[in-house]
Amino acid sequence: MPKAQVDSLHYSNKNYLTMVRSIMHWVQAKEVSEASPDIQSVLEIGPGTGHTSWILNLWGHQVTTLDIDESLQPDIVANIKILDLPANEYDVVLAAEILEHLPYEEFEPALKKLGEIAKHAVVITLPAPLVGMSLMANLSGIRPFGLSLGIPYFKKHSFDGQHYWELGKRGYSLRKVKQSIQASGLEIVKCYRPKLSLYCYMFVLKPTH
Repeated sequence: MPKAQVDSLHYSNKNYLTMVRSIMHWVQAKEVSEASPDIQSVLEIGPGTGHTSWILNLWGHQVTTLDIDESLQPDIVANIKILDLPANEYDVVLAAEILEHLPYEEFEPALKKLGEIAKHAVVITLPAPLVGMSLMANLSGIRPFGLSLGIPYFKKHSFDGQHYWELGKRGYSLRKVKQSIQASGLEIVKCYRPKLSLYCYMFVLKPTH
């Protein structure tokens, strides 16, 4: 089996678990939890720090984790490119900042497999870095809300040992990514840049089987 691209200690570094990344764990858990009225079982591919799994478990969902790196102690040690799991095995499959670790030509086949495993939804996030700023308002009695403003990096992406491509960079437009998602047999229920995020883009997808 291929080796993990980063050491497991990468996730425990305080420079990795930033405030915005911590917020994203909550956003990911919220989208998974609300993907369907009867969500119970969740497969999280690439659990990283384990914070998203912790939130989902706290909310009463049954989370199974999967990763190529056995030192992270996932429930299933496997390569996302060779997933041998039954169809409709999990209500929701979550792959947050995982698919960019594959060459783009493997993006669509990987999505197709995730759609086969998921009964109700596939939730993914992809890196989509912006140059810009985030604004946030905090009013008494109202959930904090915010807005991110910026422009994408239009430069060509170079493989950095982890990411083969990133959304918004030259050759990887949102339109192209949406076309690949649809070609994989998944319907886009929603896609958006989470509040305060200058780095990633969220997709909630529905299998058409």
